[in-house]
Amino acid sequence: MNTKSVFVALLGLFLSVGAYAQHQPGVYKVKPRRSPEERAAHHAQLKEKLARMSPAEREAFKKAHHDKRQARLNAMTPEQRARFTERHAHGKRSRS
Repeated sequence: MNTKSVFVALLGLFLSVGAYAQHQPGVYKVKPRRSPEERAAHHAQLKEKLARMSPAEREAFKKAHHDKRQARLNAMTPEQRARFTERHAHGKRSRS
């Protein structure tokens, strides 16, 4: 009886360790969804912040944002990049 309970305990331990090893924490940060009013208010705050900047600060801010976005795009797989550009192409104008 004693060896049977030890065997069951060890089996349970190995199964729980295996389940723990397979658990992968979320890679992406979960952002709360904003309501349309909250998005509009946030957009207005950003426009106001840009308007208060000097032209040199504004250009530096835009360049830093561009570089950050390019680094993010370069780190993606081709499938992720295609999905990203498809989802975010609504504000782009065609260059043809």
